[in-house]
Amino acid sequence: MLQLFLLTLPIFMLIAIGYFAVRAGWVSESALPSLGSYVIKLALPALLFQSMASRPVEESLNFDYIRAYALGSVILLLGAFALSAKVRQASCWASAFQGLGSTLANSAFIGLAVAGELFGSAAAIAVALTMLVDLLILIPLGLVLAELCSGQGGAGRRAVQLFRRTLVNPLVLAIAAGLLVSWLEIGLPEALDQAVGMLGRSAPAVALFVIGGSLVGSSIKGRMVDIGQMTAFKLLLHPAIVALAVWTLPDFDPAMQAIAILMAAMPMASVLSLLGQRYGQSAICTPALVVATAVSFVSINLILWLLGLAGMLPVSL
Repeated sequence: MLQLFLLTLPIFMLIAIGYFAVRAGWVSESALPSLGSYVIKLALPALLFQSMASRPVEESLNFDYIRAYALGSVILLLGAFALSAKVRQASCWASAFQGLGSTLANSAFIGLAVAGELFGSAAAIAVALTMLVDLLILIPLGLVLAELCSGQGGAGRRAVQLFRRTLVNPLVLAIAAGLLVSWLEIGLPEALDQAVGMLGRSAPAVALFVIGGSLVGSSIKGRMVDIGQMTAFKLLLHPAIVALAVWTLPDFDPAMQAIAILMAAMPMASVLSLLGQRYGQSAICTPALVVATAVSFVSINLILWLLGLAGMLPVSL
């Protein structure tokens, strides 16, 4: 247990450094969006591209992983939506964001750092596949559910528009380009490959710093029941249901099985706050992200310990 605690400690130390650097004024809070854009539009796409391009397509495009992770996530999204809408009588949009907050994992920032320490380059492949599930399945499903529930017309048309925008997302383009290079067996020039690698390796540290800085000024006052539900579902129920899907469906690579559960254990993705602002749900999404990120220091170590007991981690307890 101590070894797992020490494994995750540097990750959360970087988050703390980001928080205190912004809090002390060493880094301006206004600089965080630019740093976040650097990660999402440059550093992380470079990492995903290189990871995909350096492996055979059949190894990178792991449909067993996608099937298990997507199945568990969709079941939880629908369950969280139904619980909020039918039992708690929440609005359609609040219910939809309960579902999204319960399933959109911070795979790119925290997940990559944690899984990368344990599983090496396989973690980047899992991050790419997790992002495809989030971008192509979970976000469109959540938004369409809200519009159908609220009786708004044109839900199908807006879903198509959202899907088209997703296809030109830098992360999706990087994954597609990496798969194409791998399939065509194109070797990148050494200088270009090194430059892409240097860019990609900066992603985890900068991303964790941005998360920490983003926590400055966030408030968790009010709506504690909503925040508590979203946090508990994301940190505990999501990995549990994904684990059930992993163990129920046909076996696949044990390392990828463990990473799927680990990715589901991550707190909410930062994109949840951006979506919440756009659809009037920031009062729930932003505080829940703050709470879940803080609590995840304990919950992630708990999940790692349980995975270790199950013999799914390449470390000894």
